[in-house]
Amino acid sequence: RYENSHLTQIDTADLAHSLIDLLKNEQPYREPDFTKHRLAELLDVTQHQLGELLNVHIGKSFSELTNALRCADLGEAIAAASGGVVTADAKTEFDRAIALDPNEVKARYFLGVAAQQDGRKDDAVKIWNDMLASAPADAPWRPLVQEALVRAGVVAPKLSDDTIAAAKDMSEGDRNTMIRGMVDRLATRLKDNGNDVEGWLRLVRAYMVLGERDKAQAALADARQAVGNDAARLQLLNDGLKSLGLDG
Repeated sequence: RYENSHLTQIDTADLAHSLIDLLKNEQPYREPDFTKHRLAELLDVTQHQLGELLNVHIGKSFSELTNALRCADLGEAIAAASGGVVTADAKTEFDRAIALDPNEVKARYFLGVAAQQDGRKDDAVKIWNDMLASAPADAPWRPLVQEALVRAGVVAPKLSDDTIAAAKDMSEGDRNTMIRGMVDRLATRLKDNGNDVEGWLRLVRAYMVLGERDKAQAALADARQAVGNDAARLQLLNDGLKSLGLDG
């Protein structure tokens, strides 16, 4: 179809990366009059170049790609309105997104959440492991999927061997001091990175172990405030709180 390529002077891998970053971060497809011409303008390429990039290098038409993103967004909004639960209506939108683009990240992630909620843990784990296996090392959503696997009991965060060895030789007082120092550092880090659901759960758990239930409740409230606008992370937080015997 493209005997005379329009992309001979362009790094197609770099352009494809710019396209995905633009769609994921700036979300121009949410504009009611968003067109292929507008997308080409944003990428500073011609419509012919964009068309070749989509059809040959990404394997999706403009409408397939943008409609998949819209369906995934709608599914997330429905789930958020339902307290993080992937309802039948939300799942329908995620299924539509996958039908248009089998690699749509948000839809794949939430279909894993839906499987876990339905009691199909193995299916959920497979979805998330497959996502990680095919993801770039710097994919911004990798931590979210890894957190989901932690919640499913597949991946367990642990202390370093050096920390464990040092703790064995300490007195009880020194050991408690070390633990409180770790907890304080974790609390400080979460002030800068409030999206770390597993970090919040570790902090709540640590305060409970230390018998500081007031601090645990305060951390719980801070966690909900930090992730309250993200349906996926809110669901992970609620699931983790239930596992700690707290109201999710």
